[in-house]
Amino acid sequence: MSDAEWLSSALAYRPTVYEYCQLALRPTLDCAAAERMGEILQQAEAEPLLNFLIDEADELVARLQPCLSPQTLRQQQRQLQGAIDALWVKELLAACGPRSKTSF
Repeated sequence: MSDAEWLSSALAYRPTVYEYCQLALRPTLDCAAAERMGEILQQAEAEPLLNFLIDEADELVARLQPCLSPQTLRQQQRQLQGAIDALWVKELLAACGPRSKTSF
């Protein structure tokens, strides 16, 4: 991948990384925000460049929130994990679809 292609790809992720930072800087996440954060992180797991950019964004967010208490961090991590789990279950159920019952 050339430098121009890499830059173009990185710039395409700008809105997603910006949204991630906005969510990460919130003191708490409601269900919708936590679900969106989970979607972004799931996308980052599948796309290495986005994963790299999210890691860099996390470093920036950590510097902008030096007073984030460990308790608040754990609370946000629990909310995020719940949203990720809920999203995973929802996708699993959608993938399976409704199944017809057969009689024996």
